[in-house]
Amino acid sequence: MNRQHDDPIERWKFLLLSIAVVAVLLFLFLHPRQGTDYDREMVEVVIIEKEISEMNGREIYLIHGEDRYGTQKTFQITNAALNERFEESKVYQEIKTGKYYKFKVADEETYESYYPSICGAVKLIEGFSPESAAP
Repeated sequence: MNRQHDDPIERWKFLLLSIAVVAVLLFLFLHPRQGTDYDREMVEVVIIEKEISEMNGREIYLIHGEDRYGTQKTFQITNAALNERFEESKVYQEIKTGKYYKFKVADEETYESYYPSICGAVKLIEGFSPESAAP
């Protein structure tokens, strides 16, 4: 007999829980998390030169590279761009001149750096990949 009395209450609980879950999913779908991923792009370069420079009294780690079209680009390694998961000096040491790399880059404004920042996914590659051949 108690079971008949509990059924309407359980149904209401289930209904309210279902509505809450749907509302949360709808909210997440309609209002996605705003991140800075849209400011990032993958680039492939051959490393021409590395340098440690000083600007405004602090060392900055610079990587000079060239893309497949011969365009020279300069990138900066910063702790902020690496989410402090890695130390900028260690990443700088790992990148070798004359080698090809593919890495994720963010605009300089994103991390308040002087040059576009290497912000992750540093990967040594054999050469420029065929899929990025189109300009």
